[in-house]
Amino acid sequence: MTKRLQATAYFRRLPTSPVATALTLSVVVGTVTGCITPDYTAFPDHGTPVSVPLPPEPVSDRVLATAAQDLGLPQSELSILRVNEETWTDGCLGIGLPDEGCLQTLIEGWQLEVFHDSQSWFYRTDATGESVRQSYLDNNLPPSLSEIVLSKAAMDNDTARESLEVFKAEPRTWDGCLGIEEHNQVCPQAVYFGWRVTVVGENQLLVYHTDMLGYQVRLNLQESAIRTSLIDNSLPLQGHIMPRPYGVLF
Repeated sequence: MTKRLQATAYFRRLPTSPVATALTLSVVVGTVTGCITPDYTAFPDHGTPVSVPLPPEPVSDRVLATAAQDLGLPQSELSILRVNEETWTDGCLGIGLPDEGCLQTLIEGWQLEVFHDSQSWFYRTDATGESVRQSYLDNNLPPSLSEIVLSKAAMDNDTARESLEVFKAEPRTWDGCLGIEEHNQVCPQAVYFGWRVTVVGENQLLVYHTDMLGYQVRLNLQESAIRTSLIDNSLPLQGHIMPRPYGVLF
């Protein structure tokens, strides 16, 4: 649907465009319901080419203009970090309010993360940027990436995809091993934007590290074992998940 541009992300050498500039930052972000202080990780000054589908310029411009108005900030101080091409389930871009009538049709569009000085917010758009909505969700893992992670979790554990769901997702920046370094492994010192995703099912709790688009999805065996040991097996998790503050670990 859109052309793929080659973007090289560097941690210290900052490009000039808002999208490219944002791709250089290492942050852990929050949502509109509460922002998280960034975790600046000291990566060496190396880059890696990443094929990233970027939204048309009118879309990113419209998002930045809308965010500037929403936040009361100069548009020049805002930049775009993570971008994902998505297909939304309705005319409200999947985030309609309970009493809002939403056209029931598939809408091609984008999810963009707007960044400003240690805080960030997620926005959803249609394909052209005519419709722009700020997300109120605590979990802003892109739906396309959520499906990839859940499918892999089902395959890894030989269980039904329907029995699993994403419990929490945190934006992260990784090294070339996505933060999971095996014994004697040398990890490329490049910055990968991605997510740390916690998946739950019946007496299961699995932690995955991903890149931004889902090309790489790796199970964190150590974290999954630690988290699973905290589950009370007498209480089924599926369908009985209590919400926790975004960014708060178990």
